Amino acid sequence: MEDIYFRLLLGHLAGDYLLQSQQMAINKNESSSQGHLWCLFHCLIYTAVVCLFLWTINPLIIALIFLSHYPIDKWSLGNRWLTLIRGRNIRDEFYDKQYSKRDISLPFAIVVYTVVDNTLHLLLMWAIIRIFII
Repeated sequence: MEDIYFRLLLGHLAGDYLLQSQQMAINKNESSSQGHLWCLFHCLIYTAVVCLFLWTINPLIIALIFLSHYPIDKWSLGNRWLTLIRGRNIRDEFYDKQYSKRDISLPFAIVVYTVVDNTLHLLLMWAIIRIFII
């Protein structure tokens, strides 16, 4: 069972970091049709990579992996969560007028966002595995 979680983690890291271009990362949140296409393209690649690591061609698992990833990335749910809990929001830190603290607070906010985003992705995929695979 631990093996499947390790393969899931490796698939997530490869799909979300190694194979996501800068253009995908920047444009996937746009509200235009281009934004939806960039997010769709990224999520299709991501899903294929995770499924390769999981060694599955089960249509239900494929759909669930895709559907668990798309909304988090398209609507930047990690950033929305941080706004909801009054955590370190990247936009707030970027536009902060106190430039003396921004040099430290903005990079830290980016790290916090990355951890929150990854946690959301991994929690959802963990739930998928627990419900549908194990």
